[in-house]
This record gives sequence, C-alpha cells and structure tokens, in this order.
Amino acid sequence: MPSTTVTVDGFGVPVGVAGPEKGSVVAMLGAAQHAPAAYDAVCQRLHTASLRTVVVGPDPRLTAKSVVGILDALDVKWALLVGDRIGGELAWELAATRLDRFIGLVVIDRGHPRVADMAGVIRDEHCPPVEMNTTALVSTAAARAVAKASQRYVYGDYRLVEMLGRRNAAESTAQLAAEIVLRTSNW
Repeated sequence: MPSTTVTVDGFGVPVGVAGPEKGSVVAMLGAAQHAPAAYDAVCQRLHTASLRTVVVGPDPRLTAKSVVGILDALDVKWALLVGDRIGGELAWELAATRLDRFIGLVVIDRGHPRVADMAGVIRDEHCPPVEMNTTALVSTAAARAVAKASQRYVYGDYRLVEMLGRRNAAESTAQLAAEIVLRTSNW
C-alpha cells in the first residue's frame, strides 16, 4: 500500500492510503510496532469490497485531535473507525467524542476507557459512552471479559466476536475484514 507522511501537531505520522477513490472510508489505527504495511492483507480485502482505507501508523504522540487532523488533511469527512490494541484505546476515545466524524467502531482487544483493562486500569473514568454501532473482536478470555463489560457504554448495536486463527489481526485477516465490511454495510 502506498505510504505517505502526514504532518500534524508538529510531527510526521506514516499513513497508508489506498482503495477506490469513491469508496466509503475505513480509518485504521494500528497496534504498537505495526507500520501501515502490516495491514495490507486486510486492506486488500476491503478494497475488493469497494472500501477505501486510511491506515494511521502508531505513534505515542497521537491524540484524538491529531487523528482528526490527519483525516482533515486527507479530506476524509466520515469513516468507519478501526482500532487494533493500542490503536483501539484511541479509537474508543474518538468514537465517544467525535460522533460528527465516524459511522461505527471496530476494536481489537481493547475496551471502553471507563472499563478496567486487562491490567485492572481504568484509562478515563469520565469518557462518554459511544453512541454508534460497535464490534469488539477479542483474542483471550481476559479481553472478552473487558469487552463484555464495555457493552454498557455502547448505545447502539454491539457485537462481541471471538477471533479465530492465531489470535491477531495478521492471522485473522479474513475475519477482521468481514467484521469491518459488516459494520460499513450497517450504516
């Protein structure tokens, strides 16, 4: 996938943009140490489904504001939001606070910020509920418990899905792509 660097808030972020020009947009926030290219197989399947992909590489400096800045720089007005692990933490925050930009949420192994995570940490006890359709993919029993507890903070359709394969996005490409397509078709 072609990668570019988008400068936002004074720092450059690697961003992969591909797929049909006129397709609905899927904005993916990657897991730590996963460059945008790590999601190429998932993106190829999404492109086949006529979806455009914007994959934002992980960076600890990313905030909700900077992600919106990246989407603005790419002229993306609406997107389905996908967050993989650490990217899922930011995705929950964006989905809870930016209803004007996102049509739905798909997260992998992360729960709502008001729910204690797998280490027992509540990231944001004041985070608003998410008012959009949400799918949580989980790879472990602990992640499942966090996702199940997150359901009370989702005001919309909520799906909890066990990941198959070797329990990560790279090994569950078809399943992740299918869940993303399902969420875009519900809009």
